Amino acid sequence: MRAVNVKWMTSEADLHGLEAGWRALESRVPGLLPFQTYDWNVCWWRHFARNAVWIRDQLLIAAVFDQETLVAVMPLMNTQIGHGDFHIYRNVRPFGADPNLTELRVPLVDPAYTEALALVWDQLAERETFGLTEFQMVLPDALTAATLEHTPHLHLLTQRMIPNFIVELGDDWEQFRSGLKRNIKESLRRCYNSLKRDDLSHRLEVLRGEQIMAVLPRYYALHGMRASAEDTIAHPDYFCIEHHRRLIEDMIASGSAQRCCMLVLYVGEQAVAMRLAFAMPDELYLYYSGYDLAYGRYSVMTTLVAETMKWAIEQGYRRVNLSIGEDVSKTRWGPLEVRYQEVQCVRNAGWRIAMARSMNAVRSARRKLRAKSLQNNEILPVA
Repeated sequence: MRAVNVKWMTSEADLHGLEAGWRALESRVPGLLPFQTYDWNVCWWRHFARNAVWIRDQLLIAAVFDQETLVAVMPLMNTQIGHGDFHIYRNVRPFGADPNLTELRVPLVDPAYTEALALVWDQLAERETFGLTEFQMVLPDALTAATLEHTPHLHLLTQRMIPNFIVELGDDWEQFRSGLKRNIKESLRRCYNSLKRDDLSHRLEVLRGEQIMAVLPRYYALHGMRASAEDTIAHPDYFCIEHHRRLIEDMIASGSAQRCCMLVLYVGEQAVAMRLAFAMPDELYLYYSGYDLAYGRYSVMTTLVAETMKWAIEQGYRRVNLSIGEDVSKTRWGPLEVRYQEVQCVRNAGWRIAMARSMNAVRSARRKLRAKSLQNNEILPVA
């Protein structure tokens, strides 16, 4: 392992002090995700950090340096359940404990320093000498086993695979389309023909940065419409909650403003489908969407994705990230699957392991309740 130094940042001043190094590190990390950026994490902390009587989130950011150069940053928070200085339970986990707004909570690491991740987690476990603390990490699949192997102070409790789907575009839309599977080719043919048959024109408009603010009300409305659709995969209305909307609006007003794109499909003069996206250095990351149910028979969401891919090729993007979650709307495009692992650990001691397992049983019951609430299009708060 290269000689590195881990510094623990515990104040908002520390967080803001990392800005220059964090932004420089972003430029050295291939496949940068929007959720790894300085702007996303600052905005997230502003809107989601809790400071209530019995539950409090504290900053615990691991910044890894090689001499004066920031080579890895792991934005963690220490959630304490208790009152004042007395706590009965702690959960050290990445930023992004929200109802799936932060889709991938992976640390930002220079590829030459991935071994430093194990050092961070081992230092955390060594510091835990009293009470019960659980540790959660989200890592690329290829790094998970090695990281756990080199953290003997931690015991693995649970492990969950998170699939992420990425489409390689090539240089030309027609060439790309010709290489697609038969079912998606037929779907595309039907989408475009259905509009022609009813003498309806369509066009894609791409808005960037502050231009997006004017269409956000329509975006939220279409997202809500999609959530109300029946006889399809359940899609909660994530933006029915005010501070969820404020997170997105803060990102659009942040230093990442020009990375924010709103992809708008018009049929005639009506905006019928919209998708928020992030223009990252290596790829276009597709985020949440919505559509007008009155135009559902034209499969406007499929048309929007197709038009987005055409635009991405024209702009020189090599890849489109379809985001996480395995469903046919992603897999039919023949994407590359990139796997991440979310692991939950506890310090390697018998009583801690037994207590954590009991708490996991409670959380499992709560997840079942959450799944049931999603069927009714409700979003429960995250514990």
